[in-house]
Amino acid sequence: MELARGARHDDLVDAGDLIQPDSETATMLLRRCTALAARARVDLLTPSRCEAADELLDLLAQMESWDPAALGTPDPTMTVLAAAALQDLAERLHLAQQRQEPTPSALTTSTDAVLDVLQGIMVRHRVDVPA
Repeated sequence: MELARGARHDDLVDAGDLIQPDSETATMLLRRCTALAARARVDLLTPSRCEAADELLDLLAQMESWDPAALGTPDPTMTVLAAAALQDLAERLHLAQQRQEPTPSALTTSTDAVLDVLQGIMVRHRVDVPA
């Protein structure tokens, strides 16, 4: 498994078949996810640019395997910020698909999957966010 920039195997906890990051590493990965999601959204406006989207896709593949029940407690603020950035990106991706603009379908699928994981984390760790 390829790790996100800055993560080390020592920072991961084995939870059965899945490797779960500890709280500090999960928070760092959420921070990275937030930044990449914002950059990927901008990249969608310039079709020739996709570096952030590619990097985000790699990170999302790792985050999709997170089990909210086995994961440590990441920083609640970073959890919410990552979810908001991914939600913003997901809305842009879905809008582009409706307009039949070229979008990376894997990014759409992974973004939706990680949003489900983050919602599970917020429910499990009682992160309440007013709408």
